[in-house]
Amino acid sequence: MEATLTQALAEYIEQRKQNKLEPLQKALNKVLEKGDEVAIAAAKAEYAEKAAPMEQTFKPETWLTDAARRAKQISLATHAIKFTHSDAKATSILVTKTEQEQKGYLVTANLEDKAIDAVGNAAALDVARLLKIQVNGESLISQLQQDQATALSAFTDNTELLQNWIQGFKLALADEKLTSHTLSKQVYFPLGQNADEEYHLLCPLFSSTLSHRLYAKVTSTRFGDSKEVRDARKANKFDERIDASFPNTAMQSFGGSKPQNISQLNSERYGQSFLLNCAPPNFKRQEKPPLKQKSLFNRQFYFKVVGYLREFKRFLEILRPDQRNFKIRYKRDQGFIAPILDQLMIYAASVQALPAGWSNDADCKLKFSHTLWLDIRNPDEGFQREREKLDWQNEVSADFASWLSRQLKSDKYVLSDSEHAYFAKLCLHQLKQFERSNLKQHVKQEAK
Repeated sequence: MEATLTQALAEYIEQRKQNKLEPLQKALNKVLEKGDEVAIAAAKAEYAEKAAPMEQTFKPETWLTDAARRAKQISLATHAIKFTHSDAKATSILVTKTEQEQKGYLVTANLEDKAIDAVGNAAALDVARLLKIQVNGESLISQLQQDQATALSAFTDNTELLQNWIQGFKLALADEKLTSHTLSKQVYFPLGQNADEEYHLLCPLFSSTLSHRLYAKVTSTRFGDSKEVRDARKANKFDERIDASFPNTAMQSFGGSKPQNISQLNSERYGQSFLLNCAPPNFKRQEKPPLKQKSLFNRQFYFKVVGYLREFKRFLEILRPDQRNFKIRYKRDQGFIAPILDQLMIYAASVQALPAGWSNDADCKLKFSHTLWLDIRNPDEGFQREREKLDWQNEVSADFASWLSRQLKSDKYVLSDSEHAYFAKLCLHQLKQFERSNLKQHVKQEAK
C-alpha cells in the first residue's frame, strides 16, 4: 500500500514538472516541424538551458524539501474560518476521525472519505494537493497523523531529512496556536447561573467538507444518469433507476469573483454552496366530513370563496342597466361564478376522498341530497340506488343558487328568479361534468 502511495506521489511531482516544461516543449516542437537544422540545434540548446533548473527543482528530494518548508503557509481543514467572514484570521479546524458516539447523525465527523479543504497562501496549494493524494484509503494526512510517513521514506535515505519533511508537512494539519477572531461570530455559552462565572466560547464554523459532499450529491442529481431518468419520465417511458431530486434548494455564494481566496474546495465549487429547504411544512387543514352541518354550503365553504363573493358584489353594484350584453355576461360568468363553482367542486372532491360510509353515522345532519353527492363510495345498496337516480343533482344545484343569491343580496340591486334559475343552471352543468369525470376515473381504476 505504501509503495503504491509512493508511486502516486512521484507521479504527482512528475506531472507538475511536465506542466512547467510544457511551454518549452511546445516552442521546441514548432522549430522541429520546420526542419531547419541550425534552428533546431539552437532551440534544443535553449530548451536544455531553460529545462535544467526545472529538472533540478522537480527532483523528488528537492521538491519535497521545498514543499515541507512551504507547508506552514496553508492549513488543511474540514471547517474553514473564512466561510464565516472573508477577513477572519481565526484558526480553521481539521476533523478526520469518526466519532463513534455520534453514529447516526449527519455531522462532518461521520462522513466517510472526507473531502479535505485547504486555506492559506494560494501559491502553496500544490502542497495541499500532495498531502490529500489518496490510494486505497491511505494518504499522507493519515500517515502524518500517526507520526510516520512511510510513503516518503522511498525518496531519501537521510533519516534527518525525512524527519524534517514529516515535521514540516505536519504544520499544515493544524495551526501551531488555536486562535479566534472578532469576525468569527463567537457565541459565549454560560456554564453557571451567575454572570461572572466561566463561559464556553463557541465558534460556529462552516463545514466545507459537508458542503462539498452536498454539492456533489445535488449536482449529480441534475446531470448524468438522473437527467436521463427525468427525460424518460417526461417522455412517459419506463426507467428502472430512481429519479432523485432536491426541490426548493437555494444557492449561497462565497468569495465573489475570487472563490479561491476562501478555500481550495470553494474554488472547485466555483464559490457555490447549496442550501436545503429547512422551512416547516405548510399547515393543511385536516378534512372532516360535514356531519354537523345541514348543508354543504356552510361556513367552511363560505371562507373558501369569500374573496370571489366580495368582488362579485362590487361588480354588480357598479353595473348599469344598459350594460346587458354578451361581454358583460361573459365577464360575470368567467370572472366570478366559474371560480366559485370550481372551489365548490374542489371542496366536494376533498370530502369524497374521505373514508366511505361516513354519512351513515347516526349524528349526520347533512341534507340527504348532499350526502348522495359527497359520500360517493357508500357501501349501502339503497344509498347507491338513490344516487343513481340523479335527482339529487337538481336539488344541489338549486341549493347552490339559493345560497349564492343570499350571499349577493344588496340594497343597490335586486336579483330576481331568473338569476336564481341561471345560477342553478350553471351549477347543474358543472356538476354533471364533475360526475362524468368521476365515472371515467372509476372505470380506469377498475381496468387496472
